[in-house]
Amino acid sequence: MMNGEKMSQNYLNIYVFALFGGLVSTLVGIFIFYSGVSDSSYLSYMGSEIKTFYLDKNKYDLYLYGLVYCLTFGTAMILILAVILIPSTEQIKKRQNTALLNSSGTKDTSLNSEVSNQSESTSSESETNLDEDRSNQIELEPDLESFEIEEESNDSIDESNENESDVVYGTGKITDSSHRSFILTNPDSAVKFLLRKELDGRPLKSSQDEIYEEWQKRGLSRGKLRKHFLKIMEWDSVPELEVIEIYNKLKDKVYEVKHSEDKQ
Repeated sequence: MMNGEKMSQNYLNIYVFALFGGLVSTLVGIFIFYSGVSDSSYLSYMGSEIKTFYLDKNKYDLYLYGLVYCLTFGTAMILILAVILIPSTEQIKKRQNTALLNSSGTKDTSLNSEVSNQSESTSSESETNLDEDRSNQIELEPDLESFEIEEESNDSIDESNENESDVVYGTGKITDSSHRSFILTNPDSAVKFLLRKELDGRPLKSSQDEIYEEWQKRGLSRGKLRKHFLKIMEWDSVPELEVIEIYNKLKDKVYEVKHSEDKQ
């Protein structure tokens, strides 16, 4: 990676040196040939007209052709170097996609590791609690043992179903309740999916469109998301505001909703 960056920097230095070298050479050539033209001729006024008199016609023609050649060659070389240095639209998109994939890959890896660690710790704690409850129930109330185990198993099944239907981390079908959870846990992604724009108002990147298409295949609906969004914000319709302003209002509202739910 370091060798590639160093090589790219060397090429960039060569191009910049060639660009400025061509510019300087063109300016020097213009000065030399223009001086030669001036030395081999002079201008004189003939009434209201200006007439050129040649001291040496051959030298004058030589310097004049050199001046034209210098201007043409210098301009062409500078344009060619400028075209090489300026990246095309496809190259810019390719670089942006590569950077986005690298960053998203690193982020997904870290998030997956956190989720797996949390699930492992949760499962170990639940197993410990189950063992303690079983031992207590056997000693005190043996008739209620089966009922308690079934209730806890149903709770674990509901929790696993919720994890599977989660928009970001799940792999199963996205339910209606998952739409509301998606807004409360990922307000920035919810706003971008709903409005199909970045938070700064620019169009979505192609890599994000691919992610949103996968979510839609699993059941994420803009209609359902809009319904929960308006219900949370207590709006009749989405106002005509900048995307970042809508996101800031949603972020404040999400904080209020979570705070009120924690009190309850």
